[in-house]
Amino acid sequence: MTSLIDELQGVRTQLGMTQADLAHAAGVNRMTVSRIEAGYDPRLSTLNELIRALGMDVLLVPKELKQEVKGFIQSGGRVIGQAPGIDAPKSVVELLAEPLRK
Repeated sequence: MTSLIDELQGVRTQLGMTQADLAHAAGVNRMTVSRIEAGYDPRLSTLNELIRALGMDVLLVPKELKQEVKGFIQSGGRVIGQAPGIDAPKSVVELLAEPLRK
């Protein structure tokens, strides 16, 4: 749970939010946020409210796919090469080739 709490605290800090700001946005007490960031094991419903207040969502991923999903998300949904399609984002190869086509 610690890495999740560390991630939430990091996002809160990046957004320039204080613990009080996050508590207000999530509808919880500031001490609740403080205790959670200090290592207190939160209720799932409280954690969900904090995540929502930070503009985030929870995504459950099988452990064996974690690295692939993380890479896909970090690439903005692009993969090295993929079949073109109406909803398919441009692949990394297509993005790199664009300046050469001009």
